[in-house]
Amino acid sequence: MIESNDNKYRIKRTFGRFFNFETIKRMSTVREESQEDSQEIINEQHQFDISEYDIIESIEEHIYQETSLNVLSIADLLHERFAFVTGGTSHQCPILIFPDNPYNELTQEKYKKLVTYLTQIPNENERQLGFVVIIDRRLDKWMSVKSIMSYIDDYFPYSIKCVYLLRPNSWIQRALSRLTVSNNKTYLHRLIICQTVFELHEFIDPSQLSKDLGGLIDFRLFEWIEQRAVIEKLTQSIHDLSEMVLRFIKQCDEIEFPNAVELTQKILIQHLTRKNELELELQRIKTWGQSLLCIIRQEHKQSSSPTSHNNILDKNNDIHQLILSPDRSAHARACLDALTHIDRIETTLLQFWSIHKTRLNHCLALRHFEQRFKELQYIFTELCNELNQLPDINTSLFLSDYCRSDNSNNNCKEELDQILNQLDDLSQRTETMINHTILLANDGLALIMEQQKQQSISYEIDSIEPKRQELEEMKKKLIEQIEEKRQNLKLLKLYIDKLGSINDWCLRGKDMLAMHPIHLSNEKAIRSLAELEYFLTDLSTMNIEELQHTTATEPLHSMIIQVFHRVNDVRDLCEKRCEQLRQLAKPIYRPVQRVYPLSLPQNESFNLLNTTTSILQRQQEINEQYSLFDMDSNASSTSQNDSNAKMDKKQRHVVTELLVTEQVYVEELR
Repeated sequence: MIESNDNKYRIKRTFGRFFNFETIKRMSTVREESQEDSQEIINEQHQFDISEYDIIESIEEHIYQETSLNVLSIADLLHERFAFVTGGTSHQCPILIFPDNPYNELTQEKYKKLVTYLTQIPNENERQLGFVVIIDRRLDKWMSVKSIMSYIDDYFPYSIKCVYLLRPNSWIQRALSRLTVSNNKTYLHRLIICQTVFELHEFIDPSQLSKDLGGLIDFRLFEWIEQRAVIEKLTQSIHDLSEMVLRFIKQCDEIEFPNAVELTQKILIQHLTRKNELELELQRIKTWGQSLLCIIRQEHKQSSSPTSHNNILDKNNDIHQLILSPDRSAHARACLDALTHIDRIETTLLQFWSIHKTRLNHCLALRHFEQRFKELQYIFTELCNELNQLPDINTSLFLSDYCRSDNSNNNCKEELDQILNQLDDLSQRTETMINHTILLANDGLALIMEQQKQQSISYEIDSIEPKRQELEEMKKKLIEQIEEKRQNLKLLKLYIDKLGSINDWCLRGKDMLAMHPIHLSNEKAIRSLAELEYFLTDLSTMNIEELQHTTATEPLHSMIIQVFHRVNDVRDLCEKRCEQLRQLAKPIYRPVQRVYPLSLPQNESFNLLNTTTSILQRQQEINEQYSLFDMDSNASSTSQNDSNAKMDKKQRHVVTELLVTEQVYVEELR
């Protein structure tokens, strides 16, 4: 009793930080699921296809099974010492011992519960090799041997390599055993009956047997239960962590990525936070397992230093180098399996997160691309609206005002220059947006290239190329509209300047016609003719024929035709005036005759005087007609609506009168 209390105190001191022994006794409501329920859990886990993440191949089936039937649920049966496993092996097969216990009756129900749990403790490879069963009935009766053998024949979860029986020691029970064995040789498993433990040692190494079987293992059941409870608690934590990782992976796989940047960033932060929490839990459980393994080893050898987890894993295949007893070695192997399982979960989590983080970042980049696309689309729409809102010039009104006064000319030019300045400012802002468009198109191309490199990314990648094409179309459309607007304004400015020069020429032509009437003086006619001919040469330097071949739209085209009619009218008037001046500028050749005075009688003298008087009167009339002709010429030159036919008629009349008068004058002088 004193030894039992000492063991309890030592175990509490050793494992108290992991598992409180007093808590074990209070855990009477631990769940007790059936084997079928456990198998359903395993099947549900395997229905979710996670093979691409290489997560926990079959996840150590016994770990799931241990969570359904644990040491706490059968602690009372273990304390009755019906059966136990010490961790010993025979030919690598785990040993299951049914110790000699004549004071407690083992029912079939207790047997099934014990065997189901104890056969789960070895790892899968050992279980597949089969079990070695040792039945110690040296102090019991042969009937108990028959009952345990019938239990084994009826139910045993795994194969049995061999059954070793230490038969009862009393001579009556030995006699009964001889009769029973000789009469009944129908056992399903290989049975070897040993008289003593020394015969048993011939088949099994004593180092793999407990002290009650003459072996070297100092098996302490209470300590074994305590260690087993801590290991199962560790295993349960690993199992829960594995389920959390699986749920996290499934949740991430089934997530629907939102269409907004803010929501995508929120999901990225949430998943990153959850992943960090799982990593912290992994590190906590790993530290727990490493500490538990070190304690198990230190209990065997206090002087040994703690071994790092990496060194422990390196010795996983050579566990006997740890110099542990078989029972502690079994627990150490369980800790190593748990740590390996944790590493596998951690690797799986990191592999999945690497892929999922890439998907999240790609989705976030895609959302940024779409947001920038919408912003550029809005800006391009605003620029197009601003371009359309630039003031349109009424060409006909503009040109009519332009042709009317110099002040209107200046106002129209200022208005046109202001529109061109606004258009240049709009063009500069468009160029800036075009640079942003090129950057966005390059980012979209980079996303497409990334998707081609990483086949795991396929979310909405097909939506990038249409948006890139739409950006290109918006850019080209806006550039074409701006260039078209600029060309139209420049062409209008060119037309205005050209028409302004033509308008000035027409005004100067009107002034020239008013300033150069038809004169009798030959010199004035020549000078006026030269000025008009030089004026007409100015028109040829203006290249007004270019306007005739332009494809101007209405009403500009009509205005050009109207101006050309005006130019033709002024030019025709000037050419006709030049023709008149050429006629007047021709030199007049008059024949000179010698005149001899005649002696006339007085009456002839009187007639001559009368004739002279009549000639002078006629000359005065001719001078008056010349004055009227000059007035008519001035009036005809200032008025552009006079008919050219009237001018020619007057000219012929005047010339005829001059010729008649001159002939009369010459005849009278003779």
